[in-house]
Amino acid sequence: MSVTNLPVSRGNTADESEIPQQRQRWQPYRAGIFNVWRYYDETFTFHEGCLLLRGQNGTGKSKALELLLPFLFDASLRPNRLSTFGGSERTMHWNLMGEGTSGKTRVGYVWMEFGRSSESGEERWFSCGARLQASVHTTAVHADYFTTTRRIAQPGGLFLVNDTDQPLTRAALAEALQGHGEVYSSATDYRTTVRRTLFAGMGEQRYEALITALLQLRQPKLSERLDPSLLSSLLSRALPPLGEGEITELAEGFERLDRQREQLRQLDEEVSAAESVASRQRSYAQRVLRSGAAKLISATTDMDNLTRVARESTEQHEQAQRDQHATELQSDELQRRADELEAGIEGLKESDVYKQGEELDQLRRGFEQSARRAKRLRETADAKQVQAGKDEQHAAEAAARAQQCADRAREASEDAHRAARTAGLESVYQEAKTMIGTPSETSESVGDDQVARSRHLARGAVEARRGHIAEVGSAIGAHDRALSDRAAAETSLDEARDRLADAVHRRDEAIRVYEEALTKQAQLLREWAAGCVELRIDDVEVLVSLTAVEDDVASLVDSAMRSVVGEIADREARTDTARGAALDERGTLTETIEALRQEADLPPTAPPTRTTDRSTMAGAPL
Repeated sequence: MSVTNLPVSRGNTADESEIPQQRQRWQPYRAGIFNVWRYYDETFTFHEGCLLLRGQNGTGKSKALELLLPFLFDASLRPNRLSTFGGSERTMHWNLMGEGTSGKTRVGYVWMEFGRSSESGEERWFSCGARLQASVHTTAVHADYFTTTRRIAQPGGLFLVNDTDQPLTRAALAEALQGHGEVYSSATDYRTTVRRTLFAGMGEQRYEALITALLQLRQPKLSERLDPSLLSSLLSRALPPLGEGEITELAEGFERLDRQREQLRQLDEEVSAAESVASRQRSYAQRVLRSGAAKLISATTDMDNLTRVARESTEQHEQAQRDQHATELQSDELQRRADELEAGIEGLKESDVYKQGEELDQLRRGFEQSARRAKRLRETADAKQVQAGKDEQHAAEAAARAQQCADRAREASEDAHRAARTAGLESVYQEAKTMIGTPSETSESVGDDQVARSRHLARGAVEARRGHIAEVGSAIGAHDRALSDRAAAETSLDEARDRLADAVHRRDEAIRVYEEALTKQAQLLREWAAGCVELRIDDVEVLVSLTAVEDDVASLVDSAMRSVVGEIADREARTDTARGAALDERGTLTETIEALRQEADLPPTAPPTRTTDRSTMAGAPL
């Protein structure tokens, strides 16, 4: 194992006593066990800070760990910290006096040697160890801890035995270390020196965590009873605390992650809003296109109907023109035949035969004609008289109809005038009225040319006005569509406002619930802080003010916990040290008592002046 980071191997060295160059940290180089358990004088050599112990069960691998590490760092004789299994049945007294050891007192040494190279290349050494003494009269073990800058069991170094190969006494050890080391009166001072020398800059709390980690990692069959959570906790406590720069960098990284998370959330909301707007815009565009397509289809249908009607009207016009042309040809033919018949009649009248019989015939015919004429005249007179009565009745009816037509024409003229004034065509009306005239102005019929010109004028005005009306209708349609769009937009605005109001309500409700939960959490924190016994929170209100941020609360509690854990570790170390010192003192006192019990009390010699026989009395004479 190694207590420091291992350097890169630079190959095998020629001499095992040499230390690899450029080694800037302390590394274990040798360890020794003298006169403890079954080890009489055993030295273990590390290779670049590593030691591998191999052998069958019962050969002493675990015992070597118990006697060396972490005992020489911990300076604690408690059985549960010595045993690799964590039990209390194998004590240090058993290691010294058990297994059939002969003699009433046994003294042994355990030690470790560390080496390093300074920046100038000078080799430096540091050794730490313990002198262990046990007796059959007590169950306590007296330990004297020492440190030295000399190498152990090396020429010119420190030897832990005298010339007769007997372990050095405490006084002899102190004399041998004079000027190059020290024997400590308490385990606490020894522990502090080892920590400050081998682990410079490491606090007591981290040092205790390191020892606890070593105790956990040296257990036999570690993989079968490994507790990952406990091991992680032990290794985490053994790690150095993070610096302010690393903490600041981590905090900034979390803040950047929070900002990125917030930006992603905003982008998601914007994407959702854009998709909602796109969906509504798509629906609106579909409705607009559907409306435009319907209008286009209707207009196309109307255009097809008008085209069909125009085609039929054109065909009827062409047929009427053909009929008119045929009628004109037939009329010309009849007129020609009539002219020919009239010419024949005139030729017959000019002939002599016709002239000779003309007189007789004329007289006869004259008579007959006179008779017929008279009869006709009488019939005609009767008929004319009857017709005159009818004509008079018809004239009255025609006069009444003419009056009605005049009234209707006047009313129509007034209606047309009003309509023209309403439509803004009063000038056209006046022009048409001037062109046609009124029934009161002339009794002659209006010419077709005047009617055609007035109709053309009215038709042009109407077509122009229809164009204006179409433009107005188009503008009205656009206005209606704009109103429809505005209504749809207002509906969307109302829906958005409703959603906004709902969202604001939900947000207010969430804020209220959050504040209630925050208040409840603050009260729970106050009650928890008030109920803590070992853990002390200096300012509870500061803890309550951090309720909203769980990491800040955890950081504050963790800071207070580290302080309390450090104090507990310090108190535990001091208690262990005091207990060890008390146990040592108790062992000394027990030894003294046992020695006193084994001694015999000799009564003082009675003075010559005392002649009384004291053998039958208790006590000694004054």
